[in-house]
Amino acid sequence: MCWRGVRTQLGVSVVSCCLATGCATPRGELFPAVDPAVVWPQAPSKPRIRYIGALAGSHDLNAGRSGTEALAASFRGPRPPIRFSGPSAIAVRADDWLAVADGPAAGVHIMHLASRTHRFVGGWRDERFALPVGVAWAGDRLFVTDASRGEVIELDSEGRFQNRFGHDTLERPVGVAYVPDHEQLYVVDGGAHRLAVFDRSGAFVRTIGERGSLAGQFNFPSHICYNRGRLLVADSANFRVQVLDSDGNCLRTIGRKGDGAGDFSLPKGVALDSDGHLYVADARFENIQVFDSAGSLLMAWGDEGNGVGQFALPAGLAIDEQDRVWVADAGNRRIQVFAYLGAAL
Repeated sequence: MCWRGVRTQLGVSVVSCCLATGCATPRGELFPAVDPAVVWPQAPSKPRIRYIGALAGSHDLNAGRSGTEALAASFRGPRPPIRFSGPSAIAVRADDWLAVADGPAAGVHIMHLASRTHRFVGGWRDERFALPVGVAWAGDRLFVTDASRGEVIELDSEGRFQNRFGHDTLERPVGVAYVPDHEQLYVVDGGAHRLAVFDRSGAFVRTIGERGSLAGQFNFPSHICYNRGRLLVADSANFRVQVLDSDGNCLRTIGRKGDGAGDFSLPKGVALDSDGHLYVADARFENIQVFDSAGSLLMAWGDEGNGVGQFALPAGLAIDEQDRVWVADAGNRRIQVFAYLGAAL
């Protein structure tokens, strides 16, 4: 038999093997069980927070691959994984969609946890993201703030461009939250020390606040979330979190500058769990602090490092409907995931 015939038969065998079962790999667990469990606070106190796992990129989705995919990889080589460079904000959707703003990578990661897909969006048409730092879902639409471009970009779940707005209103947009009750987007304009409100189509509605240290004023605000009829704004350079109603009226301020329990050094990500507890990521303290609705500190976890439950410049926070706490661990180029275990903290 000539070599060409041998090579052809060999190729057929490889194809048959890969398309059957031999070259396929099964899907693994998204977050394998951690044994022994890592919890906070530690015994003998009752645990309230449990470590679930971490995502540094597409390889951590444990997606597996079909025989067809394995065959393609045998000819072109494996696809390089998509990795985080410096995640700054996270948005979660009830149907397992996760969006991550990644400023150093000049793009946005869109992940669907159920199907284990990971797409990186670096731009649209002939345009490119410059410094995307905030993300918010509004139904099946994703709104991304680009601090350098000074605008908000709207994408669909597949990362396709839909709209852009705010360039004539915003100075340096950072955090963003969608308020479904009013069908409006609240954009944190860190450069102008205020919030800018837009309707769902991107039309400008109004601004909230100005620079200052009084209630309802801001000093380099960064992150925002909306939950239970309340807007939570990380008023970073005032070393506090402001709680506003959806009309922008300040209801309460939480925290102050200091190095004691419940104080802040650089508050960033904010989120609420199902029991109404407020979580705040502090990028200088390298920890997460948890407060009750009145602003009293309940617990904290984390310190500087790259181990489990340690952080380097933690930024965005998001809590999903399963009470999983997603933390953008920017300096460690990863997302850490924890579970709120319920009951009073």
